[in-house]
Formats: sequence, structure tokens, C-alpha cells
Amino acid sequence: MSWLTRIAMKKRWLTFLIVIIVTAISVLTTINMKMELIPDIEIPATSVVAVYPQAKATDVMNEVAIPIEEVISEIEGLKQLSSTCSEGTSFTFAFFDYGTDMEKVNDIIRQKLSEIDLPEAVRNLPQQMPQLGANPQLYAIDLNIMPVVMFGLSGDMPSEQLNEIATTKFLPALQAVDGVYQVGIDEIGADQVLVSLDIEKINEYGISMSQVAGVMAMGDFSSLDQIKNTPLNSEGITIGDIAELEIGKAPGTAITRTNGSSSIGISITKASYANTVSVANDVIEEVNRIKDSLGVDVEIITVFDQSEFIESSIGELLREALIGGVLAVVIVFLFLMAFRASLVTAISIPISILIGFLLMGTFDFTINILTLSAMTIAVGRVIDDSIVVLEVITRNLKSGQPFKEAVIKGSKEVAGPVTSATLATVVIFLPLAFIGGIVGELFVPFALTVTFALIASLFVSLMVIPPLCNFKVSEKEKARTKDSWYQKVYMPALKWSLSHRAVTLITAMLLFLGSFMLVPVIGTSFLGDMTEPQLAITLIMPPGSDLDETENVAIQMEQVLSENDAATSYQTSIGSSGTLMGGFASMMGGANSASITVMLAEGADMEAEAGKLREAYVDIATGGVIIDVSTGDAMSSQMMSTGLEVSVQGDSFQDVALASDMLISELENINGLTDIELEISSVEPKLDITIDQQKLLSSGLSQEQIAQISQEFMLMNLGGTIGQAEISNQTVDIFIKGITPELTSVDMANEISIGYPQSVKLADIALVELGEQPVSIQRIDQALAASITGSITQKDVGAVNKDIQEVIDQLELPAGVEIKMGGMAEMMDESFSGMFIAIIVAILLAYAVIVVTFRSFINPIIIMTSLPLASIGALLGLLIAGQPIGISALMGVLMLVGIVLTNAIVLISLVEQLKKGGMSTHDALVEGGKTRLRPILMTALTTMAAMAPIAFGMGEGLLMASELAVVVIGGLFSSTLLTLLVIPVIYSLVEGMRDRFRKA
Repeated sequence: MSWLTRIAMKKRWLTFLIVIIVTAISVLTTINMKMELIPDIEIPATSVVAVYPQAKATDVMNEVAIPIEEVISEIEGLKQLSSTCSEGTSFTFAFFDYGTDMEKVNDIIRQKLSEIDLPEAVRNLPQQMPQLGANPQLYAIDLNIMPVVMFGLSGDMPSEQLNEIATTKFLPALQAVDGVYQVGIDEIGADQVLVSLDIEKINEYGISMSQVAGVMAMGDFSSLDQIKNTPLNSEGITIGDIAELEIGKAPGTAITRTNGSSSIGISITKASYANTVSVANDVIEEVNRIKDSLGVDVEIITVFDQSEFIESSIGELLREALIGGVLAVVIVFLFLMAFRASLVTAISIPISILIGFLLMGTFDFTINILTLSAMTIAVGRVIDDSIVVLEVITRNLKSGQPFKEAVIKGSKEVAGPVTSATLATVVIFLPLAFIGGIVGELFVPFALTVTFALIASLFVSLMVIPPLCNFKVSEKEKARTKDSWYQKVYMPALKWSLSHRAVTLITAMLLFLGSFMLVPVIGTSFLGDMTEPQLAITLIMPPGSDLDETENVAIQMEQVLSENDAATSYQTSIGSSGTLMGGFASMMGGANSASITVMLAEGADMEAEAGKLREAYVDIATGGVIIDVSTGDAMSSQMMSTGLEVSVQGDSFQDVALASDMLISELENINGLTDIELEISSVEPKLDITIDQQKLLSSGLSQEQIAQISQEFMLMNLGGTIGQAEISNQTVDIFIKGITPELTSVDMANEISIGYPQSVKLADIALVELGEQPVSIQRIDQALAASITGSITQKDVGAVNKDIQEVIDQLELPAGVEIKMGGMAEMMDESFSGMFIAIIVAILLAYAVIVVTFRSFINPIIIMTSLPLASIGALLGLLIAGQPIGISALMGVLMLVGIVLTNAIVLISLVEQLKKGGMSTHDALVEGGKTRLRPILMTALTTMAAMAPIAFGMGEGLLMASELAVVVIGGLFSSTLLTLLVIPVIYSLVEGMRDRFRKA
């Protein structure tokens, strides 16, 4: 590769011009790159929602969920399949292998859903309720549906006026902002007249629900009293006689609250092509402009702004990279004691990094926490090649060689080793492409980013640095032959090691083996947190709870948050807006659920704050109230579990429930495991109403009434809007509540009147039974199942997972029951095994590169022995830093494979050259060690200095990079010190064996 230097030296002015042009293009590319939180990845998941009106959970499972599961189970790449079946609805979630073409998968599922045999009530529902679209309906999972900004709009004015401001002012203006995909508006639900029928009274007077609905639909009402006094029949029975009326919000209505006050929720999602930071900033600017132009007093609170976290994280990474770069240059100056030479080396950092960004832009990468962490880590490595080239050229200049001769000879001497070391560092990342899973999706862009920077640094060191090395060396510097202080320390140690080879090797071996005893103490984990400090809280009220009851509990939860200094803002969604599938929310009973998004102060410990809230909510979560607090946003928590996730699968409800109870009782004794929750098929006493078609046809009801019987039963189950009234000069809807949830006995149900104007008793057309019925049924991988979740609070996640597995293994389970660990435990197992394989393959690839460079099989093996020496410092570094072994640490080990080899390569390459010049093995090792000591120390110390700010940085977005940097610094420290002593010893032993073999 020295020919690159010769080309660059022919016309130095042209070289500089090309560098300036490339740098300028790189700067422009960098400025225009998208800024995101994490790399653009496709979550290989999809979901299907189906509505089966009035069907029991078991019928939903057998007639809808199972056929849907069979369709999805046939698709290649399926990893996990789960379904939740409740009365009238089923939700199926499918997770596939990473790398699966989800667009193709979703097309296949849509096609097969249209072909499967489902009940007529399912197929015909879109005709009756066109607003629901298809049934079953596929919902693709996309990270882009997560809001980039969330607001809460409130004001001292009627809700109708505030809704109008949101829909006429904010909605169209924000939708017009470049890059905005969708603006979601959760309006303040309008008050309605709520009609609650008294079942005993309607049975006593023989009045049907459809009769009440029919009379009220034709009325013209101006007050509640007028409605109450409306007669229902000729006998003078009025609505007030058989029902209670009040003003309130109907089931299915969404309530949004921001920082404890009623508000309108506004959420912004961006287009896939758009820059998150630009969109968020433009939206906030537009919101402030609209607010200033309104002329009325409204308050708009920014609940969540993803750009703040991104900008903060990127700002901190850039700051640490800058500090690291300056420290690296200072190290170079202290070794060379030459300002201009240090400045020349410093140039290699920004040029290499900018060219790296140019290559990133060419491949459509984004600037995010991972790619920028990669660039920050690369700052310590891109200077290494330039240091080696600069050091040898400076040495040649000091020996009296003319500039061009010093450059050409110097580049010829080190071009091979430098190229070999860089390529060895680059090829180690190739195995990552085959790991797959979330680690492959996240770290392949990381690896490619480092690769781009390293390739750029190689060309910079051979083409940019040499033309800049036209230093004037004084006669005093040329005459300086005294050994430096570090040479005076090193040379006796090297000679002693060569004289005591057995002791040196045994010591190194003991240190290597001893370092692995630290692993149980250090512990293991998965991925560092990459999201802004926030919590997702979900509230599930007992079945049958209405919006008012849910809101009252949510307000109690908000009171706890208002007293928490770490909670900077929070937004509560009660009812349909708090569910994943808003369009089906009212049919799925959204009135008894709520979700709270809590933003925490910068630097807050998410797990600690979550633990505090769990304790504070214990007194609220009583009487069937379920409260779950998880770290991160709701989508991330669902897509990538960060805690315990166990499934119990079996053939019967009883066996699954028994095994689940046994497991939970044992899990509660495990340290580091909290907030354990069981989600299982629940069974409750419930009326089972089955229409007898023969009785229905002979009941005397008209054909028109018979045709509308399903709508009447839907009204009985869910209620519905049946008319309008003018109350206080405002038009409000009249909503009649369903009566089926209030039925408590077979006799009461049998006496209910059906039909209008002609009616019959329910007993005349249906069989009514009271029995234990499943209300919600869980299925995982096409089997009845229960899910057990929890939060892992210890850093050593691996130890907790091990304890959980031991508990599972010791249980005596009923026949046919199987317990599987998923979530973080499953991802850790897959990712760790994949990373270990990647490290082994990386070592083999690096060995192959060195074999080609040295044209030898033995010398590369000697060089590779420097790798075990790196584990000593890497593990010790993690222990001192108090960080577990996670995927980021293993990435650090992978990077060490390339970085550590550089020192051994430049050392052995010079030893080989000196031996060819006639030196003995011993003398060549001593002279080679003395000559290469300075560049080896310079490259090692500059890499460690550049990474030190990242290793000690504890800001947002730095946790993952910090773990990696600690491993690299520790490993490089131990491997550098030991390589300078152990590699010469091994080389001398191997050469001695070679000599004896030749003589034999």
C-alpha cells in the first residue's frame, strides 16, 4: 500500500486540493443527515384484531382466534404467536425472525384472512359498522407510529370551544408541517345524557330496551325532566319510572389529562423519510406561533419531545468525542514534543471521521445514538495509523534523511503492518451480519460506521499525513540519541523477560485464568438503556367499571406523581385513546383502562423511580384494580421486554392455573425480582344466552324484527346512542347503557322483553344458563397459556435469570404443562451465543488477514496470543466500573480483537525485517522492542485517552458506549503492557524450536 504514498507525494498540492474538496462534501453530507434515536430498524411483528359481536370468549377462541393462528403459523420465519380472546373480540400478535420481509408477510396474512371460513357475524360486521373497516383487521407494527412530540392543550373555556381550536387551528397547521405524517387529536369528550335502565322495573312493566330506544329516537327534548316525563306506553309508564338519567360521558369516550388537569391530547408522528429532530423543532415552532395568534388564553404543555433526548445524547457524545480527540493529540505531543507533528496527527481525526460520515450518508445511515457512539469510539482508533506513519517518518528525518526519502522509506516500512492491522480490525465486524435478532439490527450499523472511519483513517495515514510531514529537524534533535525514560524502564524489563521466559509465561497464564474468576462477580446483562427517561403506567379496573370510576382512580395515581420531584410531566389517557387499537376500543371495553406516560428529569434512575411508584400504588391497587409500572415507552416495553417474561402452556385451564400459582409462589422469593404479575385465562360466573332459531321463527315477531335481533342484542350488551336533546342551548347525544352486564340471575334474564312494537320474553326465544365462563383466554404458540411478567432490578440480570430457570426446573408440573422463559432471558441467550460465535469467527478472519500479510502461519499465531492478554484488563475494568457484561461489552471484546493485534503486528513486522538484515533473534527482539515502543505506547495511550471521557461519562445515551469503552481501555491497557513482554518471549521460544528443527 506504500504506492498510495508515492502517488500523494508526486503532486502534493493536488492531494491537498482533493482532501479539501472531499472534506467539504463530507461536511455538507453530515449536516443533511437524518438524526434519530436509534437506527432505522423494522420490528418483525404484526397483529390482527377481530370482532365477533356477542360471542363468548370460548367461541371467539374456537371460531375466530384459532383459524387466524393457523393462517399465520404457516408463514416462514414465525418466532412466537400469541392470542388474547375475550367476549366479542380477539387480538393476535405474531413475532417473526429479524430480517423477515414484513411487507410481504402482511400481504400474505391479509390475503389468507379474506379466504378463511369465519362466522357470518364476523364477516358481515363491516357492512353494519363501516367505520371499523375490515374484520378481521391487520395492524402492522411500525416504530414510526410512535409520536415524536406530544402536547396537552387546555384552557378556561367550554370543552366545545377548546375542541374547535384544536381541530380548526392546530390540526390543519401541524399537518402541513414538512415531515409530519399524522396529527392525532384526543378531543375532550362531549357530555351526553346517560340512560341507565332498572332491569326489575322494565321486567315489571314488560318494556323492552328497543322500545325505550324507539320512543326516545322520535322525541324532541330540551331538558332532563322532559325526557323523564316521556311516556313509553298507553298505560302512562314514563322513562323516569324505569330509568335513571344523568349528564356524563358515555362508554367508549376518551379522556385526556395533562399534569393533573383535563386537556386535549395532541400527538405528532413523522413520515419515515423525515428527520425526527427537524420535525419536532418545526412542530414546536408552529405550535408557539398558533398559540400567539389565537387571541384567547390557552395553555399548551409539551409532555414529550423526542428531539430533546436525541439532541442531548448527540451533544454529549460529540462533547466526549471532542475531549477524547484533544486528549489523544496531547498524548502525541508529549511523546513527540513537536507542535507541528502533533497538529499533523490531529488532522487525521476530523478528516477520517468526516469521510466516515460521508460513507454513512452514501449508504443512507442516520445519525443516532449507536452510529454516533461508533464514531466516538472510532476517534481513539483512527489516529493510530497516522501515529505509526508519522513516528517512522519523524524518526527517518531525525536520522538525517531528506524529506521525500524519509517519507517513501517510512511508508514502505509500515504500510504493510498498518494495512494489515486496519483490515484485521475491519474484518472482525463481518460476523455481525449473521448474528440476527435485535443485536444484529442495532449493531450492524454500529460496526459499519466504525469500518467506514477506519478505512478512511488508513487512506488518510498513507496519503494525507506523509505530504504534511515536511518538518525541519534541528541539528540538536538529530544528535539526540539518549534513550527516553520509558525506554529506560522497558528495556531492562524486556531483557529480564527474555532471560526468564518460563516465569513470564506462567505469570501471564495465571493472570489470564484468574481474570475469568471475576465473571461471576461482574455479572451479566443485556443492552444498556437507549430511551429517554420515561415510565409507562397502565391501569386496568375491574370489569364493568365505567369512565368516571376509572378517572377517579387515575386522579389518585396522578396525585402520587405530582408529589414526585423526578416526574417533570405526565399525560393520562382514559378509555379508548389509551388502548392500542383505538378503533375497536369501545367494543373492547376501553372504559375500564387508562395509561399514563411519565417523563422523568434528566439523569433520573428509571428503575428506582418505577420501584417508588409501585410501592406508592399498592394502596390504590386493591379490589381488582391492576396497576403496572414499566420503564421506557409503552411500545418499547411491548416490543423488547426488559424484565421477566415467562409463559406457562398446557392443555387445560386448570393445569395452567395450577402450574402458574406454583411458579409465582417460588418466584416471589427471588432477590432482584419485583412487580410479579400473572395474566391468565379468567373465569367468572356469567349468563350464557343462546338464541333458539326455531323458537325465534315461531315467536310471532315480524321478519323485520327478527332480522334486527342481533342489533338489539348488541344494544343490550354495549349500549348505544339513541337520540339527541337540547340541554342548556347545546345539542347532546342520548346514550342508553347496556343491561346485559347487570344481569345477575337466570330468572331476571328470562323476564326481559325483546322487540318493539311487538315483544316477547327472552325465555320464549333463547336458552339462558348461569355458569362459570372464561372471560379472557390467553394462548401462546397455539396452546392455552398464562403469562407471568416482572421487573428485574439487579444489574446482574443473568444471575436473576439463572435463579428463575432453576426454580422452573425444580417444579413438578402437571402432565402436558410446559414453562418457557422469553423476554430478556431469551434475547440474552440468543444474543450472547451469537456474539461468542462472532468473536470466534472474527479471530479466525483476523488470523487469515495476518497470514496473507506475513505469508506465514506461525507468526500470526504468535501475534494472536496477544488476544487472551486483553481479557485480563477488560474484565478487571468492568469490575472496577461496576458494570456487568452485556452486549456492548462483548462488542468491546470484538473491537479489541482488531485493536490489540495492531501492537503485535507492528512489533513482529520490524523484528522480521531486522532478522532479514542479519540480526540474531535476541538482538532483533531487543532492538525491535526499543524502536516500536514509542508508536505502540502512543497508539495505545491515545486510544485509551480518547475513550476515557466516554468510559466515565454517565449522561443520556452514553451508557452503551460507556460499557464498550471500559472494555477497550482495560483490555488495551493489559494487552499493551503484556504484549511488549510476552510476545517477544513467545517469539523467541518459537524461533528456538524452529532452529532446532532446522538443525535436526
